[in-house]
Amino acid sequence: MDESVSYFLIKSDNVDRDRYFADRDIRNILDKTINDIILCMVDIAEECLKKSKRSIPDTYKDTVLACYEQLGDCVLRVAPLVKHRNETIHQYLKVNWQNIVTVKNKLPDVVAFTEKARGLLAS
Repeated sequence: MDESVSYFLIKSDNVDRDRYFADRDIRNILDKTINDIILCMVDIAEECLKKSKRSIPDTYKDTVLACYEQLGDCVLRVAPLVKHRNETIHQYLKVNWQNIVTVKNKLPDVVAFTEKARGLLAS
């Protein structure tokens, strides 16, 4: 997760809406990295649930939310990002730039989620 977050921050630096739409390579990189970050969050959530002997919900968002007891309020801040992943990966181009901005602004919450999960999984 740390590597994906760092990579996303590097690649999104100095990228504005116009460059995002004009540069197919940067658009693909950012879109794929958002996908990677969010799928990694879901994988982490699944590991937390397995450690607690809980079942895995059917949807990505519910999987993240199901970790509330173990990880607290941070799951409420990151679970909505799953919607942005779905929109981005399914190429709803008109909203993709806003998804980039939203995910970038929520990266501190993603890092907090990861750190709390890391602590739980290490115990």
